[in-house]
Amino acid sequence: MRFLIIISNPRMLRHMLGLTSAARGKGHTVKVFFNEESVKLLAEPNALRGVDAEMLACVTAGKYSGISEEDLVEGARFTSLAEVVTLMEECDRTLFLG
Repeated sequence: MRFLIIISNPRMLRHMLGLTSAARGKGHTVKVFFNEESVKLLAEPNALRGVDAEMLACVTAGKYSGISEEDLVEGARFTSLAEVVTLMEECDRTLFLG
């Protein structure tokens, strides 16, 4: 099964980490899209240590927060909401964490 987790609030980090770990533990594919304030987490390597998922950052939120491509943790990349819409169609489940 393919999961897309969309996280907007950094306070939801613990929940995102738990969901990602549980899904990966069952052999599922997970992609995480960081939007709004949560995009700042991608500039903190220790916060996301051990995340076994593709990590995507909203390019607009990144620009608004002053985060550049060089600031992102290893393996993360910027993308647009257009790609997120495509991922929502491709994935079996989409979870929103406000």
